[in-house]
Amino acid sequence: MANLDAVQEDAKLDMTPMIDCVFLLMIFFVLVIDLSQTDLEDLILPKAKYVQPDDQPPDVRPIANINQGGDVIYKGNTYYAAAQHGENYEGMKKLLVEWRNTLKLTYKPLKEGQAVSAKNPNIPDDPVLVRADKWTEWHYVGKFMTACSQPYAQFWKLELAMSEIDKEDKMLKAQKAK
Repeated sequence: MANLDAVQEDAKLDMTPMIDCVFLLMIFFVLVIDLSQTDLEDLILPKAKYVQPDDQPPDVRPIANINQGGDVIYKGNTYYAAAQHGENYEGMKKLLVEWRNTLKLTYKPLKEGQAVSAKNPNIPDDPVLVRADKWTEWHYVGKFMTACSQPYAQFWKLELAMSEIDKEDKMLKAQKAK
């Protein structure tokens, strides 16, 4: 019995592997949280008087960001630069075709006799979220919406992102308080 007591007294609990696991989990969650925000550009969204919260967004929803200059940005890549491309909207077309080809979209069942494009007989039923900066000229948003309706895209559900608070007004008040 003396040997058993001596063995129990020498046994120590090593917490190093547990701490390593906790740090690895923290790093994993920080990376996952950061990667989930890659679709969103830093924009000041317009304030809406009546807002419907976006608590449960659809599983598949492409997000187009339109900045102050009218550039269309998706996942950090600029597909249409207004100052550079002007009236050439091929970048928008490329983006919309890419969404149709790479995203796992659901498609709207067609009614009998409903006209469809010969190129794309299926109409996506998933919405596109359009996030435009508060100071973006609306004709840029209109051009993007028009591109969504073209036969190569046929996105018919568009959602416009708005904010419950005026981020710019909040920043100005914070500057005045200093």
